[in-house]
Amino acid sequence: MDLARLASLDDLARLARRRLPGFAWDFLEGGAGAEAGLRRNRDRLAAVLLKPRFATGVTPDASARLFDQGYALPLGVAPVGMGGLVWPKSDLSLARMAAAGKMPFTLGSAGSCTIEEVAEAAPGQVWFQLYALKDPAINANLLDRAWKAGIRVLALTLDMPAPGKRDRDLRNRFVLPFRPSLAQALGVLAKPAWARALLACGRPRFAVMAPYAPKARTVDELGLFVREQIDPDLTWEKVKTLRAQWPGRFLVKGLLAPEDGTQALKIGADGVWVSNHGGRQLESAPAAIDALAAMRATLGAEATIVMDGGVRSGEDLAKAVALGADFVLTARGFYYGLAAGGQAGAERAFALMAEDYRRTLKQIGCPSTAELDRRWIWE
Repeated sequence: MDLARLASLDDLARLARRRLPGFAWDFLEGGAGAEAGLRRNRDRLAAVLLKPRFATGVTPDASARLFDQGYALPLGVAPVGMGGLVWPKSDLSLARMAAAGKMPFTLGSAGSCTIEEVAEAAPGQVWFQLYALKDPAINANLLDRAWKAGIRVLALTLDMPAPGKRDRDLRNRFVLPFRPSLAQALGVLAKPAWARALLACGRPRFAVMAPYAPKARTVDELGLFVREQIDPDLTWEKVKTLRAQWPGRFLVKGLLAPEDGTQALKIGADGVWVSNHGGRQLESAPAAIDALAAMRATLGAEATIVMDGGVRSGEDLAKAVALGADFVLTARGFYYGLAAGGQAGAERAFALMAEDYRRTLKQIGCPSTAELDRRWIWE
């Protein structure tokens, strides 16, 4: 397949779906419940209209700055737990893509490559996403490893008080412990590119967390250990403790209510990450783009706000920045690229996003990311 012929992330998604076993595609693409929240992310973004201004004569500057670091775009890679299921060594491939594209890559606690190898693959470009765990010694060691590896931005996820109910995974019996059916095994054989890649790299594993469960003999046992370790009783006092333990920049991820954004800044967070977990946790959560606008209205112009949720194009990226995001992260689009064509496919996804964003700035007459605000929204 000539990846250059693919015109959008939707094209990459169609190819990815053809190359992935059904359970792996559903794991990537699915959301909570009947997926109304997943659709809401996309529908509400689609409903936002831009207001072009003509005869401006601008040559737009698409670059962005966050936490005193410059990036090619206001765009980064959001974390995906067990992304290695979609494509082996996905964290490493996306980290290398991020380094080449001059954007941040977020490694999750449930990542399938280690903190150290990912940080080495993209020096200065890696953020770390932490699920607060019941064992404070593990939390402290994860933060220490991340800092020693050169990571300087931490995102603490709050929106996992309970596992989400994902109907696609339940129908596929893709739950721990995972016992593939005969139909699923035959489905894997029908996807030779994915099967060959998996055989070459080995079964996906929770590499970030592996050192803390030395008695776990299988991937399933390690997965159960990780699930049991996530703290379901997280409080703002615990968040404050983790903030004090981390010497770098600290984002609180998974917030929707403006009141929670205010509380996060009060306990010392450097910024707020607006997210509904990609529509994968609470089906009735508001669209991320709506929560972003409400968060910006409450926190004011000076607060640092990043967001993820439903972004699939450069126009979506422009809408999010105009409605208040200092930075936008996305994951599914890059994973479509990986599944469609390995690292080259992910790089094609980034190129499509970058070209579309720069074109959008030019078409609406906006001179730079720094000046993209509600003036370019049709209201």
